[in-house]
Amino acid sequence: MGRRPSISVALILAGSLVALASAGANAWAALGPIPADTDWLFEDDAPDPADRDPLEPLNRGIFGFNEVVYTWVLDPVANAYEFVVPDPGRRAVRRFFSNLSEPVTLVNDLLQLKPTRAGTTGARFLINTTVGVAGVFDPATAWGIDGHTSDFGGTLAVYRFDSGPYFVIPVMGPSTVRDAFGEVVDAALRPDTWLLTPGARLAISASDGFTSYEIERERLKALRDTSVDFYAALRSAYLLDRDARIQELLGSE
Repeated sequence: MGRRPSISVALILAGSLVALASAGANAWAALGPIPADTDWLFEDDAPDPADRDPLEPLNRGIFGFNEVVYTWVLDPVANAYEFVVPDPGRRAVRRFFSNLSEPVTLVNDLLQLKPTRAGTTGARFLINTTVGVAGVFDPATAWGIDGHTSDFGGTLAVYRFDSGPYFVIPVMGPSTVRDAFGEVVDAALRPDTWLLTPGARLAISASDGFTSYEIERERLKALRDTSVDFYAALRSAYLLDRDARIQELLGSE
């Protein structure tokens, strides 16, 4: 029986990708002012997703770079991770990171003036952090307290900030100006940002981002295999799904 690959290799590679993604996200600030004369989310006749992509040539170039990274780095790391860590262990890791993001959801629930959702989030975080051993287990769901996610991009939408142009962030993938800015704020709201050393924060962020990719990669593969133009299909899927989530948020309490 062959020797299993070390999980530390996965963490080192993922950490390097997070650093690259951060550098890429900062570079987008140099693209110039964002047009303020559009409000696609709140119009009845929202335009085609392609009309929300004025940076398409640049986006396609970054998209191609991301595909290379996913194919030659993230996918092999994900395969090694699945080989090393059994399914119950991967589920526990996902629950841990989900619980770590609950304070972000709580703050955004409060900023959005959603007291019912905030109460649910606060209860889940308290129960899962204590009884659930730092979120490794999820007794809150078993007790009928279901979770949800909320982010600062959604908070900006509640206060009627438009999404801005669609663009692709190196390594991190599809986004909009509003959501990319929201990601920066959400990162500042995470407790590990303030409680851990820079090295530990990098490891946590890398592992969290990698875990998210590990969850989504099968759906990405299915979309890639059934699309004539994967870039356009992913753009449409992201924008339509995001708009639907915002509409659901606007109707919640």
